[in-house]
Amino acid sequence: MAEAWHESYKANPDVFRALVAQEAALERAVGEYLHDLVSRAVQFVDWSVLKASSGVPAADDATWEEERRLLTVAVLQILTETTALGIVGGESTYGYPIAFDSLDDAIMHSARKQVAQLVRGATDTTRKLIRESIAQSIALGEDAHAANERLMKVIDNPIRAVTIAQTEPVNAYQSGYALYAKQTGAISKEWDGLIGACKICAPLIGTTVGIDEMFVLPNGAEIPHPAGHPRCRCSLIYNYPE
Repeated sequence: MAEAWHESYKANPDVFRALVAQEAALERAVGEYLHDLVSRAVQFVDWSVLKASSGVPAADDATWEEERRLLTVAVLQILTETTALGIVGGESTYGYPIAFDSLDDAIMHSARKQVAQLVRGATDTTRKLIRESIAQSIALGEDAHAANERLMKVIDNPIRAVTIAQTEPVNAYQSGYALYAKQTGAISKEWDGLIGACKICAPLIGTTVGIDEMFVLPNGAEIPHPAGHPRCRCSLIYNYPE
């Protein structure tokens, strides 16, 4: 279940409505990709010799490069628009005018970087899920038909689409927010979360770091901005010279 939206996302109702719409669009896009993936994924497996590694392409196989390409096509435009929306949100919050033309390349670069990380993680997860599904079918003594049915349900899983859709728009929006802040002269950033935040984010609330520094999560991971974990909806406060 996703966290509640931090109030800063709602400060501008038009921006918030657009952000929620982008989340819904991403959920549809990822859901459609996963649904279409089913017909491809079942062909990865040699059902005549059912074993944990049968037919599952290696991690560096061109099969996964093609899956990354297909998922990139599905989500890149949505996350690019969400990154740009973060700039609009920044301008609405802090009031310093900015020319979008000066950030076009930065927006595209940020979105492509985020999407590259997303699609690599998603395809790695798909490969893992296929292997685990086959292993479970073997352990249960299922025949190829039952194993096939199990695999199809594992791949076409709406929960995966929802999790991605409730995480990546925050990453994209905050990337745009950060681009705006740096472009307009912010010097530091403070983690801002709701009362009752999860054990991952709660220790970060109120933590301030330099504009180019990272926040350190309790597990040691370093990130430049929310989301701090799947379905995180924390935000940042940017500080400017007085």
